[in-house]
Amino acid sequence: MSISEDDVLGVLKQIETGDITLVPDYDPQERIKGDVLYRASNGWTIEVSNWSGEFAGIVEIGLPDGSILDIDHLDRCMPGVAEYFPGKDVAWRAYRMKALETGFIYLSDDKLGRFADAREGMVVSNPSSEPPWIIVNHSLRDVTVARWPGRLWLAQVLDRLEPQDHRGNYTRCVSVKIVREMPTHNLFGPYGEQVEQVLRFAGGLDRGGAERLASHRHPDAAELTSQGWHRWQALVAEKDGTPDRDMRGVVTAANNQKSPVGHGLSLAHRAVSDAAERIDGDAAFEEDEEERWLIGPWAAAGSAMLETVWGLGAPELFDVPEREKLLRAWQKRPGHDGV
Repeated sequence: MSISEDDVLGVLKQIETGDITLVPDYDPQERIKGDVLYRASNGWTIEVSNWSGEFAGIVEIGLPDGSILDIDHLDRCMPGVAEYFPGKDVAWRAYRMKALETGFIYLSDDKLGRFADAREGMVVSNPSSEPPWIIVNHSLRDVTVARWPGRLWLAQVLDRLEPQDHRGNYTRCVSVKIVREMPTHNLFGPYGEQVEQVLRFAGGLDRGGAERLASHRHPDAAELTSQGWHRWQALVAEKDGTPDRDMRGVVTAANNQKSPVGHGLSLAHRAVSDAAERIDGDAAFEEDEEERWLIGPWAAAGSAMLETVWGLGAPELFDVPEREKLLRAWQKRPGHDGV
């Protein structure tokens, strides 16, 4: 049975509306902890993590043909299901559980601090209610990723700052409880594993690799990245407000709108810039009073990495010949003969 993320989310929606009902293998309010297996009226089974009668996330889904969607599959292929938490009313009515206030915490490896040893079930707290606070993002799309690699957690809010007094889809916290750690590739869309492959490669570039990438770029590839932005904006906003704007080299759109790969574009460009700085220092850049930018083969290598992220991370926006153009430099990267 071939099941998509939309299929699973559709079933969860039917559970919310009551069109599909659930029968638990035990009353979640009678045990302190332990997964609860629900038998759904459509023939599915849904296993939910139970924290003292609170809904702590879906850990497994069983299909009528006997196949299983385990937590690793959900994390890798169905992040919308992995991050699903019902509202207060639905949690109690459908699952007989209390709803958790949950969200996502991302920290780069050089900024882990108190989260360095964070693991499932651990409580992480600040010593006071003074900043810097623990930031819990309401969805994966809300997570800001300024540096990579790092670690990503699903966390329960235990002690939130009151009043929040800010704009943005996040909660400022003093204390959280780790529900579980999640793969960071979830931050970069459905093809995030391939995006992370590009980030690892870009971070290890040397001058010879940059020159090789520069020499193998397709002349149409940069224009295709601009078209990718316009196609993406038309898809998410149902119209493209700036169809004539040249968006070659753009890593973040207007109003800080993220790309289909989250912060993958800006991270790829930063990885090349960091490599250039490490190897050639100031000679890899030009600057004025306001900006600093890559030059020479490093600039072309940075563009090649952006083209690669578009081609691997958002394949649905391009046809096959277009993807081949975007990925030409990647296919010729040092030490590799294919994607």
